[in-house]
Amino acid sequence: MHSSVNIHIALSYYPPMKGKRTDWEPNARRFKESFEGHPERLMNLHFGFVVLLRALSRAKPYLSEYPLAMANKTEDARTQQLFRRLLDSDALDTCGPLFSAFDETLLFKNDQVGTHDTRSWHRGLAVDGRLVSLKQQFKSVFRNISRIVDCVSCQKCKLHAKLQLLGIGTALKVLLSPEGGLERAVRGLKRGELVALVNTVARWSDAIGAVG
Repeated sequence: MHSSVNIHIALSYYPPMKGKRTDWEPNARRFKESFEGHPERLMNLHFGFVVLLRALSRAKPYLSEYPLAMANKTEDARTQQLFRRLLDSDALDTCGPLFSAFDETLLFKNDQVGTHDTRSWHRGLAVDGRLVSLKQQFKSVFRNISRIVDCVSCQKCKLHAKLQLLGIGTALKVLLSPEGGLERAVRGLKRGELVALVNTVARWSDAIGAVG
């Protein structure tokens, strides 16, 4: 998230100014200061983007039926069209092999030895326990980051940070939902969570596209 924000800041650094420029212009020096000597920052951005796309791909079968209507027929039709275009994007299919960079199922593998029934029973308990523990850890981390963001004086920066935090949290909610509870989890997403997820995907996609 930090990398995405820094890229957008560098990309639109100088505002339009009468007699000088008609549009926002980038600041290459600002970008260099943020990323030179820190390749891991761009690697983290790409990894995070894979996580977001994996969540979209996993939720796709149920998101296609998500109610988007807002009582404005023109806007509703356009929103539905754009949302469908996102879900039908080639990236969610052609980039499938890359999603293995983050495989949430590996978090819950259990190698206990025993009879088949006993092993299955223990494995179920272990998975449930790990899932609850992992969700609690993520919530704690997100709360801490949110408190830090609250200290930011720039209201626009705070808004974008909170929105992307919610987007990342929504992606993790989808990915950490067990297979049997995935449909319920996706259909139970609040509109704000879905908006945040789509917005975060767009912002990170733009950031990656800007650096090539």
